[in-house]
Amino acid sequence: MKKLLLIVVCVFFTHTTFAQTEREQKIQKVEQKRSNTNSNTNPNTNSNTNFNQGYQNGYNNGYNDGRWNNGWGRTPYYYNPYDVGYYPYWNTNRTWDRHEYVMTTDPSLVAKNNFNPMRFSMGVVVEQDAFQTQMSPYIITGRESFMVIQYHTTLPLIYPYYNNIDTWEVEDWGDESAGNVETKGDFSIGAGRTMDRFSPFMTVGVTSRRRYDAYYDELFVLSSSNQNGIYLINEQRQTNMSVRGGLLYHWNYLELLGQARYDGRFGIGMGIGIKL
Repeated sequence: MKKLLLIVVCVFFTHTTFAQTEREQKIQKVEQKRSNTNSNTNPNTNSNTNFNQGYQNGYNNGYNDGRWNNGWGRTPYYYNPYDVGYYPYWNTNRTWDRHEYVMTTDPSLVAKNNFNPMRFSMGVVVEQDAFQTQMSPYIITGRESFMVIQYHTTLPLIYPYYNNIDTWEVEDWGDESAGNVETKGDFSIGAGRTMDRFSPFMTVGVTSRRRYDAYYDELFVLSSSNQNGIYLINEQRQTNMSVRGGLLYHWNYLELLGQARYDGRFGIGMGIGIKL
């Protein structure tokens, strides 16, 4: 009986000592991380200034009296309806994309058109694949042919990452695996062409992935209870190319966007934008 009691006491003492040692080791890892971490600030400032100038809806009001060039309106786009095969390239409506298309047979007015009207739109795309969701702001600018710029990103990490913890230490502590966590960023640029209300486009981009091994800390030292005790180790980085193809559908002020992506994984995206 005394031997059994001695064994129980030894087991309890060994377990208590081990638990304290694990806690102390993890506290030391947290302190090392704090002392070795440089404060990095990544301010994200999005300053978008929209200059929306008013215009008149009548086709004959204010076109020839100089008011369209004094800063409060847009210069109309004159075209000859008798030119064979010619129509305004976005639509035959003369108020398409906030530009006034004015039919005229006066060659002096038609000669003023050095360029077709510019277009500019901006919006957001949500992309989804089998692993994660990405949010992407986009910008489109150009004329009949246009440029597309998109930046895709996942949500930022919500779990702490430790570059001073090795896998063998996690195994020694007996922490349970929580799988993998991955973040991703993708900058892409491409071009398209407007055909009436439809605009097909393609983009090429560079994708950067960061993958981490996740574990549970039952002591909530390496990660808080609000984060379910999950912490990350073993950062792995991967960079590869991405290709997207999509289609825009336009109204006067809004546009819808649909696209497909391949960057080693297939994904689809839908978005909406405002035409300025």
